[in-house]
Amino acid sequence: MAHIFYKDGHAVDNTIIDNLKDIDENILLYISQDKSEAFFRSPHKNNINTISRDIIHKDKNTIFLSIPYLNTHSKYILEAVLYKNTLILNVKDKSCIEFLKEKLITDININSKSLLLHLFEYLSFVYSDKLMRLNEAIEELFENAISEKTIEMEQILKKKKIVSLIKRYTTYYKSMVNYLEDELSEELLFNKVFFSFDHTLQIVEDVESSIYSCIDIYNSISANKMNKTMELLTFITVFTLPLTIITGVFGMNFENMPLLSNKFGLLLAFLLAVVIAIIEFLYFRKKKYL
Repeated sequence: MAHIFYKDGHAVDNTIIDNLKDIDENILLYISQDKSEAFFRSPHKNNINTISRDIIHKDKNTIFLSIPYLNTHSKYILEAVLYKNTLILNVKDKSCIEFLKEKLITDININSKSLLLHLFEYLSFVYSDKLMRLNEAIEELFENAISEKTIEMEQILKKKKIVSLIKRYTTYYKSMVNYLEDELSEELLFNKVFFSFDHTLQIVEDVESSIYSCIDIYNSISANKMNKTMELLTFITVFTLPLTIITGVFGMNFENMPLLSNKFGLLLAFLLAVVIAIIEFLYFRKKKYL
């Protein structure tokens, strides 16, 4: 399915253009959901001088763009061709198409280059919204960690991965727009798009801060559990140490051993161990170790 939007405002749906040469000069925007169309095939890079793998200047009138995009479910590439006064897009996201349609209606100074900037603006808006939702989910995990002393670390790491991708892509968009400064800087939207990128990156920093707080709580909870385990093992070791020493002493093979011939020897040795353990317990309680 494809959509054609003309400069005079009317639109045509369910149509197709075979190649760049067939594009009418009055077409402002062509949106296709079929990536197999010929003009989305970038020229052979060996024949083109470029420092960017995703921005290729075929000539003065034609720029090929490959824009990485993280939608709700997965990652994919948005293909864009800026051909003369026409913007050609391969977009599967219906909300993106509706956003661009809205800009075509409301922006009186719209052109192919400003449409491209609106596309980057849309991506920034989508990521900002996604980050706000992630932040709400992370705050809920943070509250659960404080109240219940447990945290879902797997969920935190998944969200951290998403935030890292958004940060990487937004930074990359910023560099892409900056790379195209000569072509886009005269557009009124140029500086606004940079502001949108900076705003998204600021939200990224806030969300990352929340994630690191959750990770710190997780580490603290794990450390506390480990400390309690070590504390219990220490108490068990200390309380059984007197009995271990006494049994070790009476296990020595000496001829003259105290209480060896006494019929109450076992009982006295056991009572001695118990008394020492009680003294240790009272001492620990007094020092508030227990």
